[in-house]
Amino acid sequence: MVKKKKVGTKNPERVTDSDRFPRIEQALRQRTKANIVELILRLAKVHASLARDLEQELAIEKPINLLVGDISSAIDRATDFDERQMNDNFDVDWQAYEDVGEGLKKLIELGQLEDAKSLALKLMQDGSYQVECSDEGLMTDDIQDCLRPVIQAVQSAGGKEAAKWALKMLSADRVGFICDKELNTLAGQT
Repeated sequence: MVKKKKVGTKNPERVTDSDRFPRIEQALRQRTKANIVELILRLAKVHASLARDLEQELAIEKPINLLVGDISSAIDRATDFDERQMNDNFDVDWQAYEDVGEGLKKLIELGQLEDAKSLALKLMQDGSYQVECSDEGLMTDDIQDCLRPVIQAVQSAGGKEAAKWALKMLSADRVGFICDKELNTLAGQT
């Protein structure tokens, strides 16, 4: 039995992925500026990575509480892993580690050392657990790269609070070797 093609139906044309963007551009050019802004905002609310890209592209200065929240979220993304894959080489969100490092540096530049210290402690706790559970601890260098600017800023600030913080960091380190030299030196200062 042969199927008859319905009169008036149109077969959709086949296109390649490279044909997608000219079509999107054409559709966008038919919209008003206000419609495009609304569309971008709606998409950014659903896709956090788009929101982050827009903030970066538009050079948006975030208030401290939003910056702290973003860094905390980046720590969660960076140190997240499936515990069913312990002692394995699981996937790591390397971009999240970069976001953590940049965020901590930004907090220090803005004079928000207490927030940076608190987030560094969270990174030490969660990150050293991730290292402990991994096969090779490949993220160790990334964690240390994120922590070193905070350690240097705390060292520059000096005092007994610096030593106390270093001791908290050392006790939070589940593997016992993340920035251990720098933190031991800082803990010995008074």
